[in-house]
Amino acid sequence: MTKRILVETGFLLALNPRDRHHDWALQLLNQAKRNNVYLFISAPALLELTLILRARGVDDEKIGILLESIDTAIRLYTRPRYVGITLESAILAAKLRCKYPELTFFDSYHAALAIINGLEYGDLDPLVREVVLREHRS
Repeated sequence: MTKRILVETGFLLALNPRDRHHDWALQLLNQAKRNNVYLFISAPALLELTLILRARGVDDEKIGILLESIDTAIRLYTRPRYVGITLESAILAAKLRCKYPELTFFDSYHAALAIINGLEYGDLDPLVREVVLREHRS
């Protein structure tokens, strides 16, 4: 059975060839192209990425161009699948932040979406990975 994995902001940032995790992102895309994995992108990661870019002083015109570049890069390998926020995921994210206070706001949503949708967490954050593994087991 093909693995279904959730990626988030780290993956999106790693699509930049200058990012130190770029090779990792390309490996994931190549696995998706060969249908070894199905990549699911956490929708909150798009908001998180936009906020990161704005905090770095990138204007909205350039943000739009960057997001189009990301979409184009992903589509060269696979059809992007997005996992969106629901009331259920918002509730679980809040509960996860209470249970694991070290989780950031966005990380709690990434974890909640992986848990609710039965996805393996495939991004770079070891804390989110551990939370998802613990919650899948319980």
